[in-house]
Amino acid sequence: MRQRFTLLVLLILGVVVQAWAQPGARLHTESKKATKLYRKAMETSRAAMGPGVDKAAAQLEVEANLIKALEVDPMFAEAERVLAALRFDQGQFEAACDHYAHYLSHCGQDWIRDHMAWAESARHALDPEGMKTAMMAMKQIPGVLEGPDVKAIERVLKDAGFISASLAVPVTLQAEPLPFPVSTAMDEYFPSPWQAGEALVFTRRLENARWKQGQEDLFVSFKNAEDWSEPQPLRGINTSNNEGAGTLSGDGMTLCFTICRDADRPGEGPHKGSCDLYIAEREGQGWSVPQNLGAVNSPAWESQPCLSPDGQQLYFTRGSGRAGRRKHDIFTALRNPDGSWGAAYRMGGNINSNGQEMRPFIHPDGRHLYFASDGRVGMGGMDLFVCERDERGQWGEPVNMGWPLNTPDDESGMVVASDGETGYFSRSVEGQMDLHQTMLPKAVAADPTAAMEGKLLSAAGRPIGGGRISLVDLEDGMPFAEAIASQDGRYHVPVPLDRAFVVLAQGEGYMLHSERIEKGALSGLVQRDFELALLAPGAEVVLKNVFFESGSATLDASSGAELLRVGAWLAANPQVMMEVGGHTDDVGSAQENQSLSEQRAAVVKSALEDAGAVPDQLVAKGYGQSRPAVQGDTDAARQQNRRTTLMVLPVR
Repeated sequence: MRQRFTLLVLLILGVVVQAWAQPGARLHTESKKATKLYRKAMETSRAAMGPGVDKAAAQLEVEANLIKALEVDPMFAEAERVLAALRFDQGQFEAACDHYAHYLSHCGQDWIRDHMAWAESARHALDPEGMKTAMMAMKQIPGVLEGPDVKAIERVLKDAGFISASLAVPVTLQAEPLPFPVSTAMDEYFPSPWQAGEALVFTRRLENARWKQGQEDLFVSFKNAEDWSEPQPLRGINTSNNEGAGTLSGDGMTLCFTICRDADRPGEGPHKGSCDLYIAEREGQGWSVPQNLGAVNSPAWESQPCLSPDGQQLYFTRGSGRAGRRKHDIFTALRNPDGSWGAAYRMGGNINSNGQEMRPFIHPDGRHLYFASDGRVGMGGMDLFVCERDERGQWGEPVNMGWPLNTPDDESGMVVASDGETGYFSRSVEGQMDLHQTMLPKAVAADPTAAMEGKLLSAAGRPIGGGRISLVDLEDGMPFAEAIASQDGRYHVPVPLDRAFVVLAQGEGYMLHSERIEKGALSGLVQRDFELALLAPGAEVVLKNVFFESGSATLDASSGAELLRVGAWLAANPQVMMEVGGHTDDVGSAQENQSLSEQRAAVVKSALEDAGAVPDQLVAKGYGQSRPAVQGDTDAARQQNRRTTLMVLPVR
């Protein structure tokens, strides 16, 4: 049962304001006894606003007197009006509908907009026909169709149609609150999966005497075999300010979150608005000092961030206007080459509506965007939506995730684990916010992804902190997921199952390492270490994703992705001189193979220069069949011997 009597008292006083403003104001009853009982109920509700009053007992007394008043005069509209609001507050939606329908049938002209409360009661009762009945009755009142309520009426009717269609096609789906100790008597919301989903970072509103509504802090809970660990506050992040709505990068090494405080508080660094976005990097068991995201923030309200899988794009919510009347939209910003963030812009297409859009989440597949909105047809309140990005990079029409995931209450903050179907979100039930878990239907699920993790090491076994692992799409040559190795060399990166790609491992002062991963070759959590050679004369690597047409010096189209990224790497290391080496197998004459290897080396040199290598940084040399990588005449051996290499040359 909903226990919100303080709010109900305010509602009661509001709906009877005319009666209190003018003690002699006429009520819709001729019965003195009913009037006396009604006024006694109003006195009790008024007294309940004072300190030290037993509000539960006051609510029972108010309810008893209203019921008695209606027993004396069943047509007493004011008494039934307040009782209808009371039944709604108690969660007795069908009873609330009955009360609204009864008094509005003969007093609808006096309280036109109460028809919306009637429809809202029917909505919560999952009675779309009742919603339609309320709106049809409202339309019959003279002047309504010429007034300001027409759009609201049409919106309710569209919602009723959606609810009716949703209920007609049942979906087997269970959304359960996460158990204690994650869910408590405090509010928990805005979950964010940690790496492959073995933990959740979330916001908890703590009781705090300084804040009337509590203080927000960030917590993490790890998923064990059967349950969740005791949530722990994020070390180095939480302060006496409000911190919340955090998101982790795909590698788990970067935390972007919200800090809300005074913009000009001395000694706490730059802060532009009431709430700004900050970023911190993982350091051992803690986090670095959070840094304001600068150009992303504005004097408005920024919160609820989400980083893309490659960490190069940020999605977040910006609220404009005064507190309590803000218009919330989803914005995005891109990271600059120097690591700073560019100015944010409002997402176009079909993402934002005339209503409120909040809490975006981009899945590790890079193609499914989840968010909450109350500006579209749905079940009511904030509903969860998903839209998919097409091959051109355009976002499609948002799809309501439907009943029973969405309800007439508020749902928000949907995040989806790497399997594409395990969802975590926030739901408000009877005024209490808790984290929920569900398995998504296929129609609204994301593409499953695997994950790769391990260490980035030198040839001597030393960790390469700050090294980068990039996944590069073979079709367009662009990275779609990246990870930065921690100080102990560890990395974690999401891996798609729907495409082939190149893995590039690099670290400052080390040779570039590349591997090709075929479509669907990985599943689950894959352990893989990468060993990098020092960037020193004589160090050599094989460009494993550079291919030629058989017996030709024409590059295969699939070579473009690696050549593009290697060229960029060479541009970032202009002081390093490299030899591009061409090698063939032993099929054919030695003279033919020598000529072919020279041609191939020259072609690769030219392609790398086009991709960014500086002039005179590269030399091309063909070795023919003279330097086989392995001995043997099998197809596998010959495949390894046909290769293109990069070797560091001595400084001139």
